[in-house]
Amino acid sequence: MVKKIACSVYITFFSLFLTTLGQDAVFSQYYASSLYLNPALAAAEPTVSLSMNSRVQWKSIISPYTTNQASLIVPIYRSSDKSINLGGLGVSVFQNKAGEIGLTNTGANFTASYIIPFNEKNHLLAGVQVGVMQKTIDFSKGQWGSQFDVTNGFDSNISSGEYNFVSSKMYLDINFGAVYYNNPRRDIRELGKSFYVGYSAYHFNRPNESVIANQKSNLPVLNKFILGGEYSLSSSINISPNLLVALQNASSQINVGLYGTYSFGDADGNSLLPSKLYAGAWYRLKDSFIGSIGFGGKFYSIGISYDMNSSTLRKNATSKGAGAYEISLKITSPKIEKVHKVYQTPRI
Repeated sequence: MVKKIACSVYITFFSLFLTTLGQDAVFSQYYASSLYLNPALAAAEPTVSLSMNSRVQWKSIISPYTTNQASLIVPIYRSSDKSINLGGLGVSVFQNKAGEIGLTNTGANFTASYIIPFNEKNHLLAGVQVGVMQKTIDFSKGQWGSQFDVTNGFDSNISSGEYNFVSSKMYLDINFGAVYYNNPRRDIRELGKSFYVGYSAYHFNRPNESVIANQKSNLPVLNKFILGGEYSLSSSINISPNLLVALQNASSQINVGLYGTYSFGDADGNSLLPSKLYAGAWYRLKDSFIGSIGFGGKFYSIGISYDMNSSTLRKNATSKGAGAYEISLKITSPKIEKVHKVYQTPRI
């Protein structure tokens, strides 16, 4: 009877485990990780930029979930006229680690994006991303059905022989995306409005990510839809409502909210002192409320956010209701002379 229960627990756990393998990690400050949001956004930076995100989820458990990314974007200019960039190239690295068995996804991507201008106020950004992903798992740290017996219960000395596990799996990953932008050259301090809508598909080639030898498990395509706008209430106050919808296999995620920017001081100067304050609030449907604050200057921005559980996890004894902490950092190089700001993308 005990063995039957143990096997049932094992089967349930392993089914959930395989389902989890097909899901992607998320950032609450998703606009601060643009190459992870949509490859087309490599063309949205007028100067060289470096961005980083670090996220810790359920810190109260023994092995919290951690997610980190770093991205470098280099714009491409016309050889004869460097007032407007034609597109951008990007390199990004990513790591997500979850659970006591050390399920780790590590990847490196190369991105190329191009701007297709319909006219001065209507542009289309299109990008493609190619990368290599590696999944590693330490199965020696797990507990499996064959390691339980009626007399002694769990015995770590017994081999987990149910499956022919592979501790490391590497595969090619192909992604693409497009973003339509209206009035992209407007600075947020200028009265007026702009908006954007975009779509991206990650794991378009559906690579085999199975950690069981001689078996196939195709990674589901992750579809992301973004929609947002920017509205200047005055030369110093700007608001930006936005929406993210992510669909992967049978799972879905919807983030809706807005953030505001307050500009003060000498925003065009070269001082390292802050000249912008940010504050935002979002709701991830059936999951959590997200609050964020931040500050920045001409060459940098820093954002901090916290996810507060709104689901049944807030009452879970293991997670103790803890949410997720996330910090983002973005650094941009000084603008080349006569280069205008092509896009004003959200910072947090």
